[in-house]
Amino acid sequence: MTKHYLAVTYDVCEHNDLYQDMNEYCLDTSSDLDKQIRELAKRDVAPLIKVYESHTSDFKELRLYKEYKFKEYECSCNQ
Repeated sequence: MTKHYLAVTYDVCEHNDLYQDMNEYCLDTSSDLDKQIRELAKRDVAPLIKVYESHTSDFKELRLYKEYKFKEYECSCNQ
């Protein structure tokens, strides 16, 4: 059974109580997932990306696969 992956980028600022989803991306399972995630984080300047997996292409039943955190894109409003 083929797995399908959906990445969701999040904007996070603990100081302003912000935790907001920004964009969703279908990932290409034939190429390096980690590399795709890094590119999406850079594109959206996202400190957090959650990747969900589904056994169906319509993503009706999602399960959290992995969470990626990017310190270089974290909010710096406290500095």
